[in-house]
Amino acid sequence: MFKLTKKDKIHIFEEWTLENKRGTYLSKKYGIRREKVNYLINL
Repeated sequence: MFKLTKKDKIHIFEEWTLENKRGTYLSKKYGIRREKVNYLINL
């Protein structure tokens, strides 16, 4: 696990909202836990 950059966080949010990618896919793609993806989206 590594620290996400600001660009990574923006890409995660864009993929979640614009491309309708879900937490499981994004967690595997970025190597983070699904809960962290959900946390970032809820911010």
